[in-house]
Amino acid sequence: MMALAAVLVQALYAQGPTTKWPYVYPEFRTGVVEMTDGVSQTYQINVHLGQGQLHFLDAEGLIREAPGDKILGAQVGADRFLQVQGEMMRVVAQSAHGCVVEEALADFAALSETGGAYGSSSQTSATRSLSSVEMPNQVMQNHLVLMQSKSDGRMLDVLKSYYLVCPGQAVKADRRAVEGILPEERLPEWKVWTRAHKIRWKQPESLVSVLEFLNP
Repeated sequence: MMALAAVLVQALYAQGPTTKWPYVYPEFRTGVVEMTDGVSQTYQINVHLGQGQLHFLDAEGLIREAPGDKILGAQVGADRFLQVQGEMMRVVAQSAHGCVVEEALADFAALSETGGAYGSSSQTSATRSLSSVEMPNQVMQNHLVLMQSKSDGRMLDVLKSYYLVCPGQAVKADRRAVEGILPEERLPEWKVWTRAHKIRWKQPESLVSVLEFLNP
């Protein structure tokens, strides 16, 4: 029974992002990448949880980083990603007024807060664990070799936050952040509107109504 539990834990551990495999997906997946010049191309892609960068496989199976300034977005199965403020963010809700996107980044700070190995400080231990994500060593590595070692790393927690995207602008889904981009003449209207609408800032479906205010 103990052996079976250990196998199950190991299988679950291998599926999540680790310091050896800091990616959204447990493997690279077929996706259509939309470029700023209007061209769309199909690649095996994944999203790195370090800075939200798009990685793809070249013809030799090596991992490469796509130039963010040349990408509009990508489609991976049912998942739609947009390039927002230099990161690939997943669309989680949308309407005719815009969309709500989810930023997902690995919580590297949490690693430095955990205890280190016997005889070493927690900061030293964290530095060793983070070397695989802070150094650009995923890029230009064979992805199959990297996949085989992903369970050797430490598990990563993923921090998620939301952004509101309208034509010509993107803002973090936060009341003060939205106020910061509004023209001064609209602030009184915004205060009245927020009192009438009980927005749940952590729920994408609730945020859709804010898009209507921003882009009527």
